Amino acid sequence: MSKEGTLTLSEQQLVHELRTQRSFLGHPKAVGTLSFMQLCNSFANYTMSAILIYYLYATKVEGGLGLSQTDAAQLISLYSALSLLAGLVGSYVADRILGPRAGLRLSRCAQAVAYVVLAVPGMGIPGYAASQILLIFGVMLSGRSLESVMGKMYESGDERKDGAFTITYTIANIGAAVPAIAGAISLVAGYHAAFAVGAVVAVLGAGSYLLTERRFFGPIGDKPDDPLPAAVKRRIMVGIVVALVAAVAILALLFMGGSLSIKQFANTMSTAAIFIPIIYLIYIVNSRKTTRGEARRVLALLPLYACNCLSMLVWTQSTSILAIYAETSVDLNLLGFKISPATFQTIPAVLGLVFGSLAALVWARLGDRQPTNPWKVGAGTVLWGLGPVFMCLPFILFPAGVRVSPIWLVAFYVLIIAGEALNSPTGYAAACTVAPAAFATQMVTVWSLSQSTGAGLSTLASQFYIAGGEVPYFLIMGGLTIAMGLIVVAGSRALNRRMGGEADSKGRIE
Repeated sequence: MSKEGTLTLSEQQLVHELRTQRSFLGHPKAVGTLSFMQLCNSFANYTMSAILIYYLYATKVEGGLGLSQTDAAQLISLYSALSLLAGLVGSYVADRILGPRAGLRLSRCAQAVAYVVLAVPGMGIPGYAASQILLIFGVMLSGRSLESVMGKMYESGDERKDGAFTITYTIANIGAAVPAIAGAISLVAGYHAAFAVGAVVAVLGAGSYLLTERRFFGPIGDKPDDPLPAAVKRRIMVGIVVALVAAVAILALLFMGGSLSIKQFANTMSTAAIFIPIIYLIYIVNSRKTTRGEARRVLALLPLYACNCLSMLVWTQSTSILAIYAETSVDLNLLGFKISPATFQTIPAVLGLVFGSLAALVWARLGDRQPTNPWKVGAGTVLWGLGPVFMCLPFILFPAGVRVSPIWLVAFYVLIIAGEALNSPTGYAAACTVAPAAFATQMVTVWSLSQSTGAGLSTLASQFYIAGGEVPYFLIMGGLTIAMGLIVVAGSRALNRRMGGEADSKGRIE
């Protein structure tokens, strides 16, 4: 927010009033706006992601783009990695140039336009590419500003903060429960009709923020936390736009000339997605703006960071390899009707709503007796790892070509979404807790970039996936994830102390 020392007395009073509101489920009204906007954004994003892989490899006669399944899977993982990586630029822009509120405003508008572009029929690969570029550009304007603004809506030590992140996570999953609808629409009216539904909802989400921003947020988050001089701001923003346009033009020429393949591009960018977040984390720790105490707290977050990397590695299997598996190897007949394979993307959303609500209730009931944040992340990671290990069973029990019961995929989602309910909101809360003062938004983005590392690993790992080799592929992935989770659980109390948690019997971070 605007630095409190520079606020007038009336502005400071307004900030206090806004932060102490309990109008939305016991939280400030601004949290309601942020939650609704996240609901709409997740609605649009899940509508797109549920059917996008099928749109990419469906033939042109079927209304798709006619790519190979391998290229489609790599593009899905690559988009995840690049969008998360773009968040690093976005959080720098929010922290030093625009401020988190302005970044969030521009980002949601750009992304709404992206969904509209994807919904326009007849644009083919250029339309798909333009929509993905706009979505990534939107992320480059804000990074994780929504979570940063959310954290700023509470006074230091306000125990409602963790609950706010859990509420937003849970509400977002309501919007994510639309893949079944999107899949049905795509079967009946085509892919672009389904994309259009998501576009309308994205526009509604951006509009709600624009209409309530001034009244519900006041001066909170309206200025950069660590502003650059005005002249430097202009140069950087112009540089970002010029660099993006130049990169798009060069890539277009290379693709059209046959000098660059999807596989080559995916490998290069995925490698960057793995290492850039780590390099930036080193920069934050060694920055002169980071105190030694802040650096120690950030370093204590590293094991949790690794857990999130592996969780994302597992998740991207569900949107790529297992999404194709759902179409080719799962029985899609339900009471005599054929359902869309995109319907399975609804399952994690519904489970997220159930497990997220349950987690919020349990933590509220336990209060100061709840487990430490590192313990929650570690235990959640173990559940993430059990998912791919469990998916080895249908490949062992049934021969290739046999369509298996959808219960196998449902059980996989039960395991990983139970893990997500434990470690996703908790991880963001922990990142906010250890964030150095000069890197408030960027630290939240660095946490998100652990998912970029995971998505990058998934893009590279998918090259080692071969039909018939699913058991060792999933067993290695799940085993590594379980091992990392157990390590964090074992060291949870020590990690929590180093992250700045209270030295009570549970060491819980306040």
